[in-house]
Amino acid sequence: MASPSKRLETAKKFVANFSTLSTETLEAILAENFVYQFAPASMNPPGPFDKKGLIQHISGIHAILSGIPVTAKEYVESESSNQVTVWATSRAIFREELKVEGLSEAGWALEGELVFLLWMDETGEKLVKIVEFLDSQKTVRLLELVQRAKENKAKNN
Repeated sequence: MASPSKRLETAKKFVANFSTLSTETLEAILAENFVYQFAPASMNPPGPFDKKGLIQHISGIHAILSGIPVTAKEYVESESSNQVTVWATSRAIFREELKVEGLSEAGWALEGELVFLLWMDETGEKLVKIVEFLDSQKTVRLLELVQRAKENKAKNN
């Protein structure tokens, strides 16, 4: 069996990084001309982000969440467009110290579904563009929980 392409390896590194939200890993796999965009636009998501902007965004998320493990359901690779599409599920893991009293553990549990479109540079080792299609319904709930966690963090500081 042939070994995975550099393109697919890079896509898998990107997906695996959500477990730790490591900005160092992102620094290594994002091209200097990188662009990140959330979709659908009807949700009025943040961004688009350049490399520095995405790293700052992820750093801010990491202050609230210890990770967002993403599990790929399917990778679809396109050699002609130097692109990988990832259909996946995700699970937000909030930092224990930021969970608000009065909300059960199940209330903090949040799983969603998403699709990433990942474009690579000519080497297949750097990401130049990502479009992330969010789970519209679950993202609304995620933003509510993030706001509660931020309020609790402010109280604790």
